[in-house]
Amino acid sequence: MKRFEHQVFAATFLFVVLAIHHSGAGQEAVIDQPRNFDEARNRNVPVTFHLPKRKDAQPLVLVSHGGAGSRHAMYAIASEIARQGYVAMCLEHVTSNTDDIRRRMRSKGLGFKQALLECGNDMTARKNRPLDVRFAIDLAEQLNSDDARFKGRIDLSRIAILGHSYGAYTAMVCCGVKPVGIESDLTEPRIKMGIALSPLSSNGNFFDKESFSKVTCPFVGISGTHDISGKAHADFFKLMPKGDKHLLWFHDANHFSFSDPTGSRRALLKPDTDVTRALKVIVPPILDQYLREAPTLDEATRRELVTKSLGGKVRRIDWQAN
Repeated sequence: MKRFEHQVFAATFLFVVLAIHHSGAGQEAVIDQPRNFDEARNRNVPVTFHLPKRKDAQPLVLVSHGGAGSRHAMYAIASEIARQGYVAMCLEHVTSNTDDIRRRMRSKGLGFKQALLECGNDMTARKNRPLDVRFAIDLAEQLNSDDARFKGRIDLSRIAILGHSYGAYTAMVCCGVKPVGIESDLTEPRIKMGIALSPLSSNGNFFDKESFSKVTCPFVGISGTHDISGKAHADFFKLMPKGDKHLLWFHDANHFSFSDPTGSRRALLKPDTDVTRALKVIVPPILDQYLREAPTLDEATRRELVTKSLGGKVRRIDWQAN
């Protein structure tokens, strides 16, 4: 078996987050919707919205968790995205979430790592994650039309996706990366740009070297020197067509540095708050560039953002663009 990309599954196994329903600082509301049933697939897609204070239509940012995680695993960055004026919609993928891994462990007598491996090799989970995204956009459109809490507040012409680990896989597939072993086209054309934290490699497990050739939308990959697959996390940058592609490399950051549930009711024992702070500085201007037509992320702007991001354990970030 090829070297397994554990980053897909390891993002959030240290905690379980409870459903929440309260306002957060800098955002108008957090609205949890644990039951959203896709009849076509006989599948539930729980979501949590982080709403900005602005009431007019704002761009939508979909957030996809890593394996063994939940819709609250990326709470810290989702809250910041909302504070910066975006609607953040955090998905939960029920065939690769916390409950699913526990079920695999109980029903098959597996250890945690073995359950993660089985989940990663489960083609049902791989295929349904991008389909969850498709359903979530349809749901957002319905709520934007019919639900007083959301009506007129979501600009569905401007959509981005951000994901970590297995969520990075989800973002990559939705942006046009072709997964191995799946014939159907899972690209989501309504998504205008993607951000992958710990982007997956081209080692042939999830993607191969031919998978990346048709990605035309802006795409950003963020990883670090101690991430699980090392330099292979940068494969996308070499293999995607040039044009609005970015690679950010955090020196000394590891896989778990990029997922932070802080602000929810449960949290990682030791979240990497320095990396979280840096992401809060860097991610919103990237979204502004591609969803709000803000000034270009030229070399001087990128350098300024990196300088603002440094502090604590984050001592160096390399940012390449083509």
